[in-house]
Amino acid sequence: MIRAVATDVDGTLTNYNDELYLEAISAIRALERKGIKVILCTGNALCVTKALARYIGCTGPTVSENGAVVEYKAKIRVIGRKNVGREALDELKKIFHEEIVESWSNAYRFVDIAIRRTIPFNEVDKIVKKVNGAKVLDSGFAYHITDESVDKGKGLLLALDLIGVRAEEVLGVGDSITDLEMLKVCGIRAAVANADLRIKEIADIVAEKEFGLGFAEIVNKIVKL
Repeated sequence: MIRAVATDVDGTLTNYNDELYLEAISAIRALERKGIKVILCTGNALCVTKALARYIGCTGPTVSENGAVVEYKAKIRVIGRKNVGREALDELKKIFHEEIVESWSNAYRFVDIAIRRTIPFNEVDKIVKKVNGAKVLDSGFAYHITDESVDKGKGLLLALDLIGVRAEEVLGVGDSITDLEMLKVCGIRAAVANADLRIKEIADIVAEKEFGLGFAEIVNKIVKL
């Protein structure tokens, strides 16, 4: 029995132009009407995630910053060290200078630091690894520099504990490598058609459609709205 749906946002509910699919929103609202809580699990900052959840109609906790920040009923839990990402960012700026372009949302982030994908990932990864306890992830939308102990799976487990739902009762939907640990936690793992091959390999179901259309397809197939 599915009691909650955990879903990524960028590339899963949206396309690469950050446009939400109305079909995905309709599917989320149908889930909520059936009493199935929807949990947004994203690399976005909490302020973005919470606003999106509110206006879409999600009643589950939110998992932001790739698992570093979990919010539910106005209480915020932070996982991971706050200064690791900033230290790694400073090292990157010493080498790449103005090539490093920060996300506007960094001013509102607790742990994760986001930068634009202006430099080859392997170059960024090489520098970040020199900073003790830091790692970098490529979501396909941005590079996320964070505490190496943080991932969406840990954030989701905390979120599930807050609402009394077991991991095996969760349908997880994602597209990028940042969703890997989140999906591993879930009882049913699903990927939209545009997903990274590494995500498709662990998925129980892969949608025929991309982005938000794929999300709606998966939800209708599994939950039968």
